[in-house]
Amino acid sequence: MSIKGKINWGITGIALAALKKSLRYRLKEDAALFLQQVSTPAPGIYNRIDYILEQCRNKKVLHVGFSDYPFTKEKLANKSLLHLLLMPNAGSLLGLDSEKKAIDVYTAVTGDDKVLYGDITVTYPEAAIQFEPQVILLTEVLEHLKDPHGAIEILYNSFNHGTKILVTVPNYNALDTIGASTNKTESVHPHHYWYFSPYTLTKLFDEKKFMPEQLHFGMYYQPGKKINAVMRNFLYNGDCIMAIFSINKA
Repeated sequence: MSIKGKINWGITGIALAALKKSLRYRLKEDAALFLQQVSTPAPGIYNRIDYILEQCRNKKVLHVGFSDYPFTKEKLANKSLLHLLLMPNAGSLLGLDSEKKAIDVYTAVTGDDKVLYGDITVTYPEAAIQFEPQVILLTEVLEHLKDPHGAIEILYNSFNHGTKILVTVPNYNALDTIGASTNKTESVHPHHYWYFSPYTLTKLFDEKKFMPEQLHFGMYYQPGKKINAVMRNFLYNGDCIMAIFSINKA
């Protein structure tokens, strides 16, 4: 990290500590009734890609939204596409996407034909269901859907008991969001419909149908980059929320 980067992170840490102390009064009396704790065991903060790769290691993985449209060409060129990183990691990998042009670009560049076209808000292709994945990746997908609840119902009805769903979504309280708000603007992808918090994400997955197993925070880092001390201390302000749910049909 550069000297300037270290200085900026140092200032950020001091500012967050001061903000935490100065806003304690906002969490008392009636406001305390609305405070929610993360319902899964103690959350941590991780490099998002490293976490995903570890959870998918040697597993049968269905990767929804694998093309990362509209960044497909760019990420294929610099080899940062998550689907490429998963290939040597997962035991078996199948991609699913609703962007036909992006799928065509991907297959033309890679020659990989283990990909499917499908709209998860309507139905899953039969080939995806017959694949019987151990892990379904919904990474940075739900915030793009007009009806994420409906899509989750379709997912539940399509796959077996015990199938794990690994979800990542942008964090409503990320540093970028805080920084933008203090400058009277908003940091949000123009294609997003929703913000998520740990509480609202967990509520989206009906506790009668999904068992919450893990919930953590992540940083949008390249593989191998470590989490610094500031973010370890203020993990709830990480870039994204990462959760694992398992389908419960018992």
